[in-house]
Parts: sequence; structure tokens; C-alpha cells
Amino acid sequence: MSYFLVNGGMTISVALFLAGYFYRKQNNRMHRILMTAGILFNLISAAILLVSVHLVFGSDMSRAGFFPSAPAWVILVHRIFALFVLFLMFAQGWTGIKRHRAAHILIHRFFLPSYLLTYVSGLIVFSSHPV
Repeated sequence: MSYFLVNGGMTISVALFLAGYFYRKQNNRMHRILMTAGILFNLISAAILLVSVHLVFGSDMSRAGFFPSAPAWVILVHRIFALFVLFLMFAQGWTGIKRHRAAHILIHRFFLPSYLLTYVSGLIVFSSHPV
């Protein structure tokens, strides 16, 4: 169940980020609302993932419904990259809130492709059933 909650939340987050990106020049208010919602959905999904795997199921990914479909080193790379993207997301949000436009634009060039790569790799390296 938590697998579907996490993937659903991350999918909504991706959709919100892409919609927010679309509105970046047309409607700044809508851009801010969509991007903030994307960040919130991402954080809620990450919290569900961490709580379900580590607190509820004692760090047993399989019991939590996350079945690895890649070697352990690939999953480790995915996790490290996801952590890097998390920091990029916070930097992106912070520079947007503080209106540091130059930094905000620079970071978005790395954040959106990195976030999409992390999202897709998460879909590939984990499955909802044993492989």
C-alpha cells in the first residue's frame, strides 16, 4: 500500500512541478502555488516512504511493499542522487521565496531534469511485487 502512496505522491509532485514550470513566465502567483504544492507532495511522499519502511516495518523494504528490481549498488546510487535532488529542491524553493532570481534560474536548470531522472529511476529500481 505504501508503495502506491509514495509513487502516487511523487507522480503528483512531478505533474505539479511541470505545471508550475509552464506558468513561470505567464502567472507568477500560479507558478508559486504549483511549485509549493509540488514540494509539499514530495515531502509527504518521502515521509510516507521513510516512516513505512523504517518505523513501521523495521527497515524491511519488502515488507513495506518496495521490492528491489536492481542490484544493491544501483539502489544506493538512486538514494544518494535522491538526497542530492532533495537539497536542490530546498535550494530552488528558498531562492524562489527570497526572490534571488539569478540563483533560482540557475538551480532550476539542474533541478527539473535531476528530479525527473530520480523519479523515473525510482520507478525502475523498485517494484510493487517480487521480481
